[in-house]
Amino acid sequence: PIGVNPSLRPQGNPDARLYVGNLDKRVSEGSVLKMCSQFEGLKRCDYIWHTQGPLRGQPRGFAFVEYNTPELAAKAREALNGRVVGGRTLVVHLAADKVHLHNDAPIEALMRDRLASTGMG
Repeated sequence: PIGVNPSLRPQGNPDARLYVGNLDKRVSEGSVLKMCSQFEGLKRCDYIWHTQGPLRGQPRGFAFVEYNTPELAAKAREALNGRVVGGRTLVVHLAADKVHLHNDAPIEALMRDRLASTGMG
């Protein structure tokens, strides 16, 4: 498991690493890089792919991006979270944050509540 093996843990500053999720499968790695590099200090972009099974080679719908400082990451997070890209609303938060979804709640309600809590909805 990733939590047990230190060599599998992400490198870099966890306070400057963002999860970028709910990506449409048509959003390419280059598109994510271009979108995130609009903000100063982009250090790394890890676009995640299926590595096995019938979906091997297809995007998983999320990426991790790292900025040079936590402050630069916060600016990017504030600007990107809730933005609609490819017809889907991006979910952007610190990669280290645990996000709990309520399986019985419709995704529209979850997104509306999340946007409202950030002042965007």
